[in-house]
Amino acid sequence: MLLSRFWYVILAVLLGIAVYVPYLAMSMYNRAGARAMGEGLSADSQVVSWYLRDDARTRSAHLIKFALDQDISRNLAEASKSETQLKSNLRDKVTDALKRVNATIPKEQAFDAVFAIDQHGRVVGHLGYEQASGMEDFELGGYPVVADALHGYIRDDTLVLDRMYRVVARPVEHVAGNLPAGAVVGARIIDDRFARELSDRTGAAIAFYVNGQRVSSGAPEGFDRAQLDQIVGDLKYLNEDKDYQEKGRSQVRLVGKMLGVQYAKLPGEAWTLGAGYVVARLPTSVDSPLGFLVQADDKDKAQANMLLAIVAFVVAALVGLMFSFLEHTRPLMVFRREAQRLAKGEADQMQPSKFRGAYRKIASDLNDGIDAVAAKGGVPRRAADLKQVLGDIPDEPQMSAFSFPGETAAQAEPVSGPVPTSKNLPRPPRKGPPAPPGALGSAPRPPVAGDGVGGDAEAASEEAEWRQVFEDFVRTKQECGEATDGFTYEKFRQTLTKNRDTLITRHGAQSVKFSVYVKEGKAALKASPLKS
Repeated sequence: MLLSRFWYVILAVLLGIAVYVPYLAMSMYNRAGARAMGEGLSADSQVVSWYLRDDARTRSAHLIKFALDQDISRNLAEASKSETQLKSNLRDKVTDALKRVNATIPKEQAFDAVFAIDQHGRVVGHLGYEQASGMEDFELGGYPVVADALHGYIRDDTLVLDRMYRVVARPVEHVAGNLPAGAVVGARIIDDRFARELSDRTGAAIAFYVNGQRVSSGAPEGFDRAQLDQIVGDLKYLNEDKDYQEKGRSQVRLVGKMLGVQYAKLPGEAWTLGAGYVVARLPTSVDSPLGFLVQADDKDKAQANMLLAIVAFVVAALVGLMFSFLEHTRPLMVFRREAQRLAKGEADQMQPSKFRGAYRKIASDLNDGIDAVAAKGGVPRRAADLKQVLGDIPDEPQMSAFSFPGETAAQAEPVSGPVPTSKNLPRPPRKGPPAPPGALGSAPRPPVAGDGVGGDAEAASEEAEWRQVFEDFVRTKQECGEATDGFTYEKFRQTLTKNRDTLITRHGAQSVKFSVYVKEGKAALKASPLKS
């Protein structure tokens, strides 16, 4: 069995490797995925920051059209002359001029709101910000981005008014060399449309938040935008992120084990209000070795060498079956065949030279056991099953050794079981005196060699014992519900005589002990050859 055991060890080692390697690969894959996700999120955050600045520069260029418009500059200069009440016609003139200029800007780059502000910070005219309609004292001069523009600078910022706005501001000059007559401010609402546009341009899943609430979000195709809602529960932990508080950008975080995120503050006015944006990516990880099969697409599966895997499986199976046949099945078949020859009496002992390995040792032990039993001589042997020992010995040409007149074929039973002794022989209680010999029929015992005075006594004893066996047999049949009509002692005695003589001749026994027992609900006989 050496080859089979060696093969089992090889298969066990390969199985262990097959289990260990996927777990190792899973760990390496998850670690590489986490590193790649962190790098990707940092890149996404940088891209979004660059885009916001670039978008501000692009939109500030569109403000030049407003700043150079003569109607806007002249009316802002006129409004700046007075620090008190504005003339109503100035508001209308500035608003009309804003509408005219705004119509010339491409739709995809148009502003959601435009404000014209005089030197005192008052909003003289506006577009798109309906909340300021009818407000005479509405002003924006207190915001740093507006103050810088009134002093001649071009600035961008994020303001939190009724909503979050990305704004750009630039000065409006009326007379060269003088202070600006005012400023013009263009604003974009940071809503889902803005976030989707930003996501399409950068390829990042992004969401904006302020005061602990998500205000807008956008995601590329294939990314479930609803997953960005998970950031709401994570925003409260940003105060514990040292990098976020000091540098304005957090470490990569994993939200709910389902979403990798990185937060960044929006610079300027919105910084103090906790406004910012978050970029997100789905982690590339597997939870178990079978996760590789789930995440693999058709292209991945096509690159796998399935033919090699099938060939390896078939070869391993065939080698294992061949070793099993050579070292187990074939020796067992040879051993079974020789055991059958021994059982049929075609051989006196087994031939160890025909066997290999453990079977050779078993055959040698069997031969030693047979020799040991034969050497005991007079030691009582186990009870013999007459059918196994004698084979089919007919009482009559149509009857088996233990079929008696009056029994059907279904009632005839082979004898088998352990040797009955004086301690364990089942003997049913007598229900009455034994039947007289004449009642069941009798016949004289045929003479045997050695008969004399001692022989007559021995024959009488055997006759009495057989009559007792007959009575026990009849009683047992009746207790088992079997018919006894026509069942006579004469036939019974003839059967016992034949089997006794055969057993004595075959085993060299001095006598044969017969006993009655019940087998499968029917009466049956056992024969025990005795050497003394």
